Amino acid sequence: MAGPASFAAAVAEGLRQAGVHRLFGVPGGGANLDLIEASAGLGIGFTLAHTESAACIMASTFGRLTGTAGVAVVTRGPGLTSAANGLAQATLDRSPLLLLADGVPRAEAHRTAHQRLDQVRMAAPLAKHSGVLGWQEPSTTVEAAAALACRPPAGAVHLTLDRSVPGDRIEPASVTPQTADPGDDVHAVLARARRPVVIVGLDAVDAAGLIRPALSGIGCPVLTTYQAKGAVAESWDGYAGLFTGAAIEAELLHQADLIVGLGLDPVEPVPGAWPYQADVVVLHRHPIEAGYFGARARTLIGEYGADLLPLLGHLRPSWPPGTGAKFRAATQDALEDGAAGFRPQDVVRTIRETAGDVTVTVDAGAHMLVAMALWNTDHPSRVLISNGLATMGFALPAAVGAALARPSSRVICLVGDGGLGMVLAELETLARLDLDVTVVVFNDATLTLIELKQRPGADPGAVAYCGTDFAAAARAMGVPAATATASGQLRDQLAGVPRGPFLVDARIDRSSYRHVLRAIRGGPATQP
Repeated sequence: MAGPASFAAAVAEGLRQAGVHRLFGVPGGGANLDLIEASAGLGIGFTLAHTESAACIMASTFGRLTGTAGVAVVTRGPGLTSAANGLAQATLDRSPLLLLADGVPRAEAHRTAHQRLDQVRMAAPLAKHSGVLGWQEPSTTVEAAAALACRPPAGAVHLTLDRSVPGDRIEPASVTPQTADPGDDVHAVLARARRPVVIVGLDAVDAAGLIRPALSGIGCPVLTTYQAKGAVAESWDGYAGLFTGAAIEAELLHQADLIVGLGLDPVEPVPGAWPYQADVVVLHRHPIEAGYFGARARTLIGEYGADLLPLLGHLRPSWPPGTGAKFRAATQDALEDGAAGFRPQDVVRTIRETAGDVTVTVDAGAHMLVAMALWNTDHPSRVLISNGLATMGFALPAAVGAALARPSSRVICLVGDGGLGMVLAELETLARLDLDVTVVVFNDATLTLIELKQRPGADPGAVAYCGTDFAAAARAMGVPAATATASGQLRDQLAGVPRGPFLVDARIDRSSYRHVLRAIRGGPATQP
């Protein structure tokens, strides 16, 4: 059995070989500290978080933006169980994460019940792979695990460290692209379409440089999913807005005679029936569960540049010029309700006008509906959101990961009071690291998106909090802060922010949310 120092050194070397240059986590002693120390000796830094799930979100966001596997380090037992949400977020949001957990060594398990769990089985449903990292070729195994986390579809890989056993091997990636022959039938479907609509999804974001010129010459409206925002420049007149799987894009898609999903992953839309009668062709890098798109959907697998994008050359659309831009303008107008209070729409527009096209992280909650629709970007991976898992508590740790990945530019974190409450302690992380992150909390003391789903007469106490002074809480943790109750006040506060952490407690009027929810998702505001 390898000694603890040599084992940790071998693991750290595997991380270095995989291109990892930062770890995140909450150490618990033992193997955790040995690994952090060994990694530091190889120039791999460590960022201390307050919770394991937050550390995983920081790591996977950092990995996504740097093109590496994000790595989180946690202790055994409660360390791993606390990381569960972060594992699920990485896997369902297709972000690369390698989670290294301490564990009870198998050689000692017969006499150690304290914190002993079957960690491999616990993590398995949440990850692409869950196994044990032992003394057998740990460097090679770690490097292969990092590659597996990044391999499309990206996601979480968990390894429990146990140097008393050989461990599980992960074979190095040897990927042979599965390229389906489109056949004459698909060529004919594409060629006869006169009103095609293209929906760009998260798997295609990395190919944005190829996708933009391919789409710009076709002349059909293009929608993007939340996680693909910016893959198509939103200032382009072909951009028609967001595809959510809900009502706001339905008018355009009902007019279509062909819907082409480009990197469209069924993990992204709101669950529900597929109501469209048009033919569906999904072009993707890897196999997907295509049942969401109806029985008539055809799926073709291949590389975007070599295999899939050339198929778009068969399209001969006859949409009126500017259809995309006109439709998007109409959908944005539909979010306006004419209310006089300090609305979430006012908050988003004021921040965007003041901050520019910077990186923004968006939490789950009612404010998400406004932020995703009204925040305009011309760049891929500038708007980061948990869409596959749609977890609250994402935006603040994601902002930490983004700020470390992009240290030369400001990051804006848009979060509701409920989501911020879940990860409030990470404000101290912002202060400690002196990160250039501005947090704006949409404070209405309510889980508003859930409130809108309540039946009439339901207990309001199920969704309401006492009011929290988030500005005071931020200052107590070392983050300068202010409170805003109007657009002009918010604009002045943001304009005067120096480099570094800052929080704005935006006391909003939540009455506009009911109108926004109805406009985006349709029907009564109580629908899921």
